[in-house]
Amino acid sequence: MTHIVHAGERPEGRRGFEIFLSSTMTDRAASWVETRQGPAWSGPPLHTHAESTETYYVVSGTLLVQVDDEVVELGPRALAHITSGTRHTWATPPGEGCHFLTLHMPGGYEDYHPTALQAEKDNGGPLTQEDLFKIAARFDWRPAGDIPHRLTPDGRLVPASQADDEASRLREEWLTAHGEEIEVQAIHDPGFYVTNKSA
Repeated sequence: MTHIVHAGERPEGRRGFEIFLSSTMTDRAASWVETRQGPAWSGPPLHTHAESTETYYVVSGTLLVQVDDEVVELGPRALAHITSGTRHTWATPPGEGCHFLTLHMPGGYEDYHPTALQAEKDNGGPLTQEDLFKIAARFDWRPAGDIPHRLTPDGRLVPASQADDEASRLREEWLTAHGEEIEVQAIHDPGFYVTNKSA
């Protein structure tokens, strides 16, 4: 069945992520998510999708993508196609945000975003890392390794609990060098990624 989706008809977004083609519209064949993130942003923990591929396409700005043990910088009109089972994550550099699209084939992962958003509303506030990981596991998302790691805005993989502090430090260094104001927006509250397993 053919679908036309206008911007105002999209479901409510969560932390910069908006679904604009749901897998329910494609009989689960694919889904598209649009993301707009500011500079100096450390994305999700390094993770895998066991049953789907993921393709990042950069519309504008710069996206750092870690694929297994390699970090690549993607500019406008560049893409990275991630095969199932491949460890990956992303970040934005200190001085520039990114507008990018994510294609999942087959679709289904995109349902994580509205499910987590509703769970936060039902909870009356943010969820724990364990809660979000349990929700994500229902949508073909698994953290890679026993200790969550995230990519810093300068392309280093660090324990997830350290990534937001690193983003803030890199922001300050960028401000000193360029004298321009930018905002670093943490994904979660301080201490979110601190567990008995992580440093």
